[in-house]
Amino acid sequence: MKFKKNLHLAKRITSQKINREIKNYPKQYPTPKYLLFIKQMIDSGWMVKLYKAGVSKYVFLIKGNDIFKIRFSNHLPLYYKEVESDCDYYVGVSHLQCSTTEQILNEIIKK
Repeated sequence: MKFKKNLHLAKRITSQKINREIKNYPKQYPTPKYLLFIKQMIDSGWMVKLYKAGVSKYVFLIKGNDIFKIRFSNHLPLYYKEVESDCDYYVGVSHLQCSTTEQILNEIIKK
């Protein structure tokens, strides 16, 4: 398996767990994009792991030899980490790229 920083800290998310998290999310707020993204990727056959670091969420997608690390956050990452390509994709704000959940889905589907 390819090395991805903090993959060992991430916890596997099952279909049952993500459905429960979405169902139990406070109704007065919209469901976070990272939860909907995880559900869609599990439904598409990916193994998904999640690592929460403060306000940032790191989603790891694993299928065969492919591993992607996606950062979901509305806060800037550390510049040197982004320059070193700490993550494959950044959803939300970043220094070098800014992507939406939909753009990331399209990129991963292409690969």
